[in-house]
Amino acid sequence: MYQADQYSTGGAAHEVSDAISGVSEDALFQSERYGTSYSYKVPVSTGTYTVKLHMAELYWQANGERTFNVSIEGQVKLSNLDLYSLAGRFGAYNYTVENVRVTDGALDIALEASQDAGTLSGFALFSADGKLDTSVPPPPPAGTCKAYVGITYDDGPANTTAFVNALKSANLVPVTFFVNGSNIGSNTGAIKQMLTVGEVQSHGYNHVDMGSYSAAQVKSQLEQNNQAIVNAGAPKPTIFRPPYGTLNATIRQAATALGMISITWDNDSKDWNGAGTAAIVSANDQLQNGQVILMHENQTNSLAAIPQIAAKLKAKGFCPGKIDPKTGRAVAP
Repeated sequence: MYQADQYSTGGAAHEVSDAISGVSEDALFQSERYGTSYSYKVPVSTGTYTVKLHMAELYWQANGERTFNVSIEGQVKLSNLDLYSLAGRFGAYNYTVENVRVTDGALDIALEASQDAGTLSGFALFSADGKLDTSVPPPPPAGTCKAYVGITYDDGPANTTAFVNALKSANLVPVTFFVNGSNIGSNTGAIKQMLTVGEVQSHGYNHVDMGSYSAAQVKSQLEQNNQAIVNAGAPKPTIFRPPYGTLNATIRQAATALGMISITWDNDSKDWNGAGTAAIVSANDQLQNGQVILMHENQTNSLAAIPQIAAKLKAKGFCPGKIDPKTGRAVAP
């Protein structure tokens, strides 16, 4: 049974009384929430879901007057959708998205207009497997973490499957991957794997020191990388970590103009300089609440260190956190 509109942020409600073609349940499609940018956050249990979207063009009478994107769990599922071209005015349109994994307690649906406004008449959620999805470890229960630290890996995708499996096995989640678009290539599956254990953020398209770059050169690097990340199925980055930690006013301003905060790190594991597994574990053990550590996805010693890092954090009551895109500090997921 469908319920009244709830769990939304932004947008506005609108209703019509016109008959809807293509369906018998006219009432479901005679109301809508519309807006240039709005979202739903629906509370659900950890699991895998099928999402069915219900839409209709209730206003425009020509192609191209309304186009918009629909994202589910941060991944674009419908791009530049034109309802009129698909079903005409007052015509029902349904779209089903399968295998939507949710691990944070809420299923996210977001609409972003490219022309006029996005519109959604309703949606339905179904359990895709009839049981809880345990392939992604759930976060620690509220109140069990004395502090949150930022576990990060640069220079990916590289050896992603091994890292993701190790992170899941040790329950060292979430983490943040700072990736180079030049490493993605056709390996979009690696980005999707990363999203099962954390977030994907920007490390520039190429791993180059941009300290002497012009504003236009920096912007090109960042825009190209953002596009590669989005094309691979991840949300647009909100955080940028510069290669080699090189930051200046030009780089910061370019990142800010593209909606990203620039950060480096608090602790350097030195894995890039040959640090052994024990040294990497020790560097993680020195983290304090809110601090972020630098590690690399292309370093086997950092891979080997994952179980010990997880064990030491757990012993102290520390938990991995996500990086706040406003402050650059580690916070609760």
